[in-house]
Amino acid sequence: MRLGQKNLLYSMVLAGVMMLFLIGYFICMLPSLYVDHMAEQNLKSAYEQHMAYMKNGSYQDVGVKNTTACFSLEIPMEGNLILVTGKAFSAEIKVRDQRLLELLDRCREKLENSGLSAGKTEDTGRDGRGTVIAGGEAPGFGLTEEMEELGEILKASVEKDSALPVEIRLLYRGRAEEDFFNESLRIHSYSGGPVIFEFGIEDIYNRYTNYVAVEETENSMVFSVLPIVAPNVNEIRPVVLGSLPMLGAVILLLVLLFSRMYSGGIVGPILRLVRHTGEMEHAQDSGVKRLSEEWPDRKDEVRELADTLDDFYAQIRESYRILEEKNQELEEENRRQEVFLRASSHQLKTPVAAALLLVEGMINDIGRYRDTKVYLPKVKEQLLSMRSMVEDILYLNHCGQDGRLLQVDVGRLLEERLRSCQVELTEKGISAEFCGQKDLVVCTDETMIVQILDNLLSNAVKYTPREGSVRILPEACNREGKPGIRIENSGVTIPGELLPHVFEPFVSGSHEKNAASDSHGLGLYIASYYAKKLGIALRVENGDNCVVASVVFPQET
Repeated sequence: MRLGQKNLLYSMVLAGVMMLFLIGYFICMLPSLYVDHMAEQNLKSAYEQHMAYMKNGSYQDVGVKNTTACFSLEIPMEGNLILVTGKAFSAEIKVRDQRLLELLDRCREKLENSGLSAGKTEDTGRDGRGTVIAGGEAPGFGLTEEMEELGEILKASVEKDSALPVEIRLLYRGRAEEDFFNESLRIHSYSGGPVIFEFGIEDIYNRYTNYVAVEETENSMVFSVLPIVAPNVNEIRPVVLGSLPMLGAVILLLVLLFSRMYSGGIVGPILRLVRHTGEMEHAQDSGVKRLSEEWPDRKDEVRELADTLDDFYAQIRESYRILEEKNQELEEENRRQEVFLRASSHQLKTPVAAALLLVEGMINDIGRYRDTKVYLPKVKEQLLSMRSMVEDILYLNHCGQDGRLLQVDVGRLLEERLRSCQVELTEKGISAEFCGQKDLVVCTDETMIVQILDNLLSNAVKYTPREGSVRILPEACNREGKPGIRIENSGVTIPGELLPHVFEPFVSGSHEKNAASDSHGLGLYIASYYAKKLGIALRVENGDNCVVASVVFPQET
């Protein structure tokens, strides 16, 4: 999944969780909070209403929550008068019935003994509210029997159709309509059904609505009345405002939780990439494991970045490997240059000094050097040795250039080089034998392979004793499965202490008296250097009373 899709999914999940939380809050928590808040507000309104009456003795200048239903009943501790006061009226009730008077006295006695009279209420808060035992009554306060008796008295009065047991005198009647405003009337009609009249009016606390449904039948008119007190919208606002800290805390917690989970899915892989780059930085030659192996199912931009880093790291390591190879080649080139300087400065000193000594002796007619016919050839011999060394050095300098790979007939080159050695072979009585298949064609550089073959054949002829033999064996497919050549010269072996160093520069040996008097030790070094340039495996080892030089080409014909 791409990061954009993950962001969208994260946003959708977070929005869904927030919606579920808000729905759950409004369904499960807000109604109960509203009910508790309204119970608290109603209790507070009852307290304020009572305290306002106790202070003023009336409700004329006091706002009450329900104008038509709020009133106070004042029962004096003596006498038969009861005072009833409301927002829109005030009346005096005189008890005339003896049974009611007795009932009223008993109620006064119980109220006085109950501890609820003025000055005996335990103050437990700012509102002066005392503790009430849930589900029970206050100690000493029980008017159940008196209420039942009052009901019987009123029932009896109604059944006898006699005068009321009390006398009511209206003291004050206010204009309640002043407290109401926004009167309205709406009519709702239903096809084939009743017509409903909606009468509405408001005060500062509530909106009062009376629904009157009217329907005519064949024999009568039916009226149905439903009074409703609609709550004020301001009543729920404090509940919502009071819930804001809790809502904010829960929403913040949810956002932090989901953000932590989401950041773990995004930041975690990025931190792994950082550690991976550190592993790359300190990795050895073996390298590090690709992150794609750890994230086989990941298909987002982080995976693409990991693959890019791994590919870049692989390219760097490959470039570093090529650079190391180039450095090795440069080291070899520096070594070759060192050989060149050493040969120029040191190895040429000996033949030059010998030639100068011979020429000086002949010029000054000193002793035996007067015989120029004998010593001039020796001077020529020293000069030829210097020329050979210079040629080898020049060839060594030339080998730093890249060769051109062509199809070369190695068998033909061997025959040509062998013919160039016929004079020396005849002088020493050495037999040369070309065995096996002569047609051997390989892809190589002709100039370099000629130098290799020439050095190997020259050494074989030079170090083979008189009456010895030289065998050349081209192999189209040797034991390694690659084309190669074997050159064996019998009657001689390389000393064991010299054998590991035969490819080093200026290392030479004499296996027969004066056999290598003109050797300067660059032949096999040059041959081995050319072989490395061409990827040829070159070996020189001792055989059964012979020296075996083998050349294995890197590819088949």
